[in-house]
Amino acid sequence: MSTLKLMSNGDLTIGGLGSALLSLDFSTFSYLQNTELEVSFFSKKSIPLISDIIMRLRIIDATTGDEVIRIQGIVDSNPDNLASIVAVADATEEFEQFELSFVVEDTADAILLSDAFNAANSLGRNKVSIPLDDEMVPPFDADELVKTLTKLVDPPSYLALPVADNLPLYVACLQAAEKFNIPLDVELDPTITAEQVAQLSESLDAQTHRVQLIWSPILCRPRDAVSLRGRKIPATYIGQYIGDKLLRNAQTNAEGYAPIQKAVAWKDYPFKKKALELRPDLDLGDEQTLEILAKAKVNVVRPIKFKQGVRFVLSDLLTQKQSENSALRLVPAAEIAMRTSNDCVAILKENMLRPTDDFLKDTSEAIEEYLDGAVTAGWLKPADDLGGKPYAFRLTPDKDKPFERVRLYMARRPEGATRTAIFDEDVLVK
Repeated sequence: MSTLKLMSNGDLTIGGLGSALLSLDFSTFSYLQNTELEVSFFSKKSIPLISDIIMRLRIIDATTGDEVIRIQGIVDSNPDNLASIVAVADATEEFEQFELSFVVEDTADAILLSDAFNAANSLGRNKVSIPLDDEMVPPFDADELVKTLTKLVDPPSYLALPVADNLPLYVACLQAAEKFNIPLDVELDPTITAEQVAQLSESLDAQTHRVQLIWSPILCRPRDAVSLRGRKIPATYIGQYIGDKLLRNAQTNAEGYAPIQKAVAWKDYPFKKKALELRPDLDLGDEQTLEILAKAKVNVVRPIKFKQGVRFVLSDLLTQKQSENSALRLVPAAEIAMRTSNDCVAILKENMLRPTDDFLKDTSEAIEEYLDGAVTAGWLKPADDLGGKPYAFRLTPDKDKPFERVRLYMARRPEGATRTAIFDEDVLVK
């Protein structure tokens, strides 16, 4: 926490000894380092009262000058006055604490003496900048991260880990993904070798359809590069991947179903950074290297030749599911399975605490309507194991607690995605 003080002679300080006419105790939810507090006072009257003075605070990056936080309001400690700087600070939700106190009789005179005061009809350029103490970031707490995520009112639909170099963070994200039953997309270090990628995949040991590992051994020009021959940097992919996934999800049909059966991969979703090229030390045309990566179930961004030319694309869509023939090996099918499960749980929750007969009837109708919509959207396909139907479910009272508990059984066949093709050729010569 920092304390801004205004002395009787108009000096502004952070902390320090001595009594102050105005004192502002504040702390942000962010951990600030290498920042400054910029203070300004303004008045539209030539002889202002304290209620006529406006206070502006800016927290800025001392290195770049970028504005981090900016608030402005009347010098008033009453949060019920919506024009007061306290109310404005509370409204930003940037401050964990913001307490203002001052001596009503003498504070206005001290502000007039301050170098930060801008009189009426002035240019309004006077300000005082004071360095803020650096705040130490607390050590990572995996349990706290999981607790924070699970307490969210609106749970996330996806989790993404840009770099898998922190095992406790990875484990915490995996726990949250399993708790929410949502996909976790993890990008591996783009600078390591294919063998190291396979070893890292084995050490992460996800063994679940919720996790996808992505590796982008690609170089690109920095986004702010001005030279055509400057040094290239590793081109991480997960940011564009999540963006493309959200854009795909925005293309809903009339019933609100997104085309999640369509994988965000291959030529329809090319990598779009500047001057892309494969790392020169890698040969992804080598079958042995691709075999290593496929066994590790790592989806690689690499150049592929199409009719439109060479494009850098995500070239596979495997999850970390340990199976040879399960649909949950595929990213789109796994997402469909998770989405339908979560949506049906939400339907169950909507109808809770109703009479059992009403609950069974209305909930069964709602689930059937929802799954029919999923079939129309292309999420589910007919299955031989289900008698040629795309899904089957039953909602019945629980045998052990028939008065208060019901049991839902649901089976469905998600749409797949073709990742291999066998060409049986026969040329007839007569």
